[in-house]
Amino acid sequence: MQDLEPETTQQIIGMAIAVKKKEMIDLGMTYGLTDTRTIQCSQHLDGLLNLYTDKHSLELTG
Repeated sequence: MQDLEPETTQQIIGMAIAVKKKEMIDLGMTYGLTDTRTIQCSQHLDGLLNLYTDKHSLELTG
């Protein structure tokens, strides 16, 4: 499998972040902010945000 261009990877991660953010908001509104489902979704969103930041930092430093 070929590596994706950095811009494409960033776009894919960005789209995944947007989808996960909406999912987390919906879960929070439905079940509450302390519900296990909301917390797990938040943790997954954190992972995506960390991945996005790591990829962006790598692009800046070369």
